[in-house]
Amino acid sequence: MFRDAVKPGEKSGIPKRDTPPADLPWTRQITTDPVSLFRYSAVTFNPHRIHYDRTYAMTVEGYPGLVVHGPYSQQCLIDLVRDNNASRTIASFTQRARAPLFDTAPFNVAGRPVNGGAGAELWAMTSGGTIAMEVQLRFT
Repeated sequence: MFRDAVKPGEKSGIPKRDTPPADLPWTRQITTDPVSLFRYSAVTFNPHRIHYDRTYAMTVEGYPGLVVHGPYSQQCLIDLVRDNNASRTIASFTQRARAPLFDTAPFNVAGRPVNGGAGAELWAMTSGGTIAMEVQLRFT
């Protein structure tokens, strides 16, 4: 994602989004830290400093902390659905990133079965409880 540079002294504009449905049966809290984000950057060959250099992320980019990789939160959602559907195989997977996540607070992932268990809907939520990423998938 590309955006205009943040002017010195200003904060990055972070959108506020919708909340997910209530009473989701699958939930998990995820706590990131600089080491896990650095390691994820290394394993994915992602050199962008917003994921591991707090000073850069905050002073140059205007974020409140380190930015959690989109694929990192996607992997947390895949882990959640796998752990709740151990005998199932994912046939298709679509996602939509809606807002960034930061290492300044834990975030939650949650989901539910849909279509009589033939698929699932999942959400990664900001620390404020709004949708950061949404996923729809279908099992084989």
